[in-house]
Amino acid sequence: MPSISFASSASTTIIVHYHRFAGDYAGWNLWLWPYQPNNLAGASYNFNGTDSFGEVATAQVPGNNSQVGVIVRLNNWAAKDVSQDRHIQVTNGKAEIWLIQGDPTIYYSKAAALANVKPAITAAYLDSAKTITVGMNAPASLTQTQFTVTDQTTGSSIPVVQVTPLSATSNDVVALTLAQAPSIKDSLTVNATGYTGLTVTPRDVLNSPVYTYQPNNLGSSWSAKATTFRVWAPTATRLTLLLYKTATGSLDQEIAMNPGPQGTYQVTVPGNLQGYYYLYQVTIDNQTQTTVDPFAQAIAPGDTRSMVVNLAATNPPGFTNDHFQQVKNPVDAVIYEVNVRDFSIDKNGGFKNPGKYLAFTEQHTVGPDHVSTGVASLKQLGVNYVQLMPVQEFPDPGYAYNWGYITRQFDTPEGMFATTPVGTARITQLKQLVQSLHQNHIGVIMDVVYNHTFAINGSAFNTLVPGYFWRTDNQGNVYNGSGVGNEVAAERPMVKNFILDSLLYWVKQYHIDGFRFDLMALLGTSTMKEISQQLHAIDPHIILYGEPWTGGQSGLPSSQLLTKGQQQNLGIGVFNDNLRNAIEGNVFNVTQQGFAMGGTGFMSAIKNGVVGSIPYSATIQDFAANPSETINYVTSHDNYTLWDKLKQSNPTASTSLRIRMDELAQAIVMTSQGVAFMQGGEEMLRTKGGNGNSYNAGDTVNQFDWSRKVKYASVFNYYANLIHLREAHPAFRMTSAAQIRAHLQFLPSAAHTVEFELSDHANGDSWKNIIVIYNPGSPQRFTLPQGTWHIVGTANLISTHALATVTGQLTVPNITTEILYQA
Repeated sequence: MPSISFASSASTTIIVHYHRFAGDYAGWNLWLWPYQPNNLAGASYNFNGTDSFGEVATAQVPGNNSQVGVIVRLNNWAAKDVSQDRHIQVTNGKAEIWLIQGDPTIYYSKAAALANVKPAITAAYLDSAKTITVGMNAPASLTQTQFTVTDQTTGSSIPVVQVTPLSATSNDVVALTLAQAPSIKDSLTVNATGYTGLTVTPRDVLNSPVYTYQPNNLGSSWSAKATTFRVWAPTATRLTLLLYKTATGSLDQEIAMNPGPQGTYQVTVPGNLQGYYYLYQVTIDNQTQTTVDPFAQAIAPGDTRSMVVNLAATNPPGFTNDHFQQVKNPVDAVIYEVNVRDFSIDKNGGFKNPGKYLAFTEQHTVGPDHVSTGVASLKQLGVNYVQLMPVQEFPDPGYAYNWGYITRQFDTPEGMFATTPVGTARITQLKQLVQSLHQNHIGVIMDVVYNHTFAINGSAFNTLVPGYFWRTDNQGNVYNGSGVGNEVAAERPMVKNFILDSLLYWVKQYHIDGFRFDLMALLGTSTMKEISQQLHAIDPHIILYGEPWTGGQSGLPSSQLLTKGQQQNLGIGVFNDNLRNAIEGNVFNVTQQGFAMGGTGFMSAIKNGVVGSIPYSATIQDFAANPSETINYVTSHDNYTLWDKLKQSNPTASTSLRIRMDELAQAIVMTSQGVAFMQGGEEMLRTKGGNGNSYNAGDTVNQFDWSRKVKYASVFNYYANLIHLREAHPAFRMTSAAQIRAHLQFLPSAAHTVEFELSDHANGDSWKNIIVIYNPGSPQRFTLPQGTWHIVGTANLISTHALATVTGQLTVPNITTEILYQA
């Protein structure tokens, strides 16, 4: 979360008393944030006292607040005490509350809290047909504690034949072995002597093939004669389809759904239901709730009802003949990251549809001084893939602007980017975006967020199959490897199937050319391997890559996380933060100067990046088996733009020197082996005013300022010529480790510089030999290999044709990428 400054000095006093039964307070702290009247960013607060109840924190939360949000968390989001966010009612600028481990209730008096401080079962999971895992907030005495299991549906008791401790140090987690297997649809309760009981939640038992539905047809399947509705809800005792003729009108039909195979329910409704809306009414544990369809293809504004869609009718003219972008190898891609709204919301950009999908269909837009903008500028720049930041439907979190990394409906396009969120306009207009970019020979990559959901409570997944879609520990805590409150259990069969079905849907229905996976490590190596296999089976050219890290401590064992090195030979790339940090300095140290700014200590990392992070030699090697597995970049939407980082790490440098640093940084990316990636707007020195986390900062901070393309035209031309040089010369795009070892040689060079040669028509290049020199410091003299060399890159210039010729020795200017070739 970004830091927030407040014009007012007003603050709200929050006093929190917190009780943990075992007295294990180490690492636990509070996350507090202003919630009402304004929902703002939060901060961590440590407990700073003790009393007879437990730990005490007295905190000053900025602002005059009527409500303050509170989360009790372990360390830096390693876990949350309870999964849901809670909100403290504030009176006259102050509130004092009492919280109890595992209890979501906020108590406003000590007496009320003390009445509820008692040992309790905090988790009870049916993890196999006859096994219940029980977690308790205080250790049990296995010789004195008697566990009982009651089937509330049948009214019978189920004998517990064995109690097995699962913790090596404490009896606070045990496994109960039952005499017989209960129905997963029955409501079970677990009680123990001296403990408050709990209802059992089916968890790992649902991983059985008995409940794993394989056909890719969940959701609504429309035809002119009938529509079939299918939903997976294995623990439900009753499913009812609620049909509406409009998004806001009254109920039209209420239809009981029929049990189907592997825990599904389904019903076929005759007639043409195109444009109807629907909900599912589900009964579990004698509780009835309604929910939208997690497989909804369209949604009413506000996520209130799912919509029945005739997908063929949403296709723009000619879409069935639309062609996917195809490159021979991912290293041929130059990927340009962009937020749909940021790209065209500038009022001076010349767009008829600012901030919308349709802005990407406008072919000849111009901005200040008639400079090309939008798609015309992308073509001029030469990129061949656009990575769209999240366009899957996300809720409005109370900000005027949001990046969208909190997906709610995974198969529905975001309505904010359509000219109207009503009906199917969002579907058609996103398809028009894809079609337009394809017509301009630019592929479309979606940035997808399957590692977590926007929430648990209120989620369609949780309403239909409580608890199943998220990783939980045996005490009932939700793991938070995403850093935003939960993480999806992608290793579970039906969660994995959902992700696969969703990805296949986007490829088949929207002609998506690739996917960037947010916090991909959390999805796990096994799941990502299957994703790669299935997607490449239908499109061998599809590009897959993601972040090889987590946002917190995950519930998935570290050996199963897809971190750098685990992607080898899976057909998946990972972001190369090693090269990023070497080029610009560590992103979490804004003043650190990287190699491009003249910083020292980065030579090995730069050379590792140059060779595509492959095992090149005993001293030059990193995480990739082949160069297509490394996504080389300097900046993305996270952290500071390159220009803002340069300004903060080089505060006394002139603008002209910073420009040379910027160009050197990007030249390293474009001349290194691997897949090239850039943040949209870098080509015109994009700035966010020093905001390093602009996820909710609004248009003023985030919009593309197209006037900067005029102001920094030479920078744009440098970037464009770099990209054209890379695309024209396959030597920069070798496809295997063996090729790189055979054709790339590092040459002796001055201290703190890098010089290498691409030799012998590398990768079929028309140039026989190419030399690249990175000089981040003062002018340096270099001795060239024998023969005449043609200069195509020097100082602020890049060209695909010779600028000059040289033999023998060469002086490379300060802060420069020098590129030379022999025909």
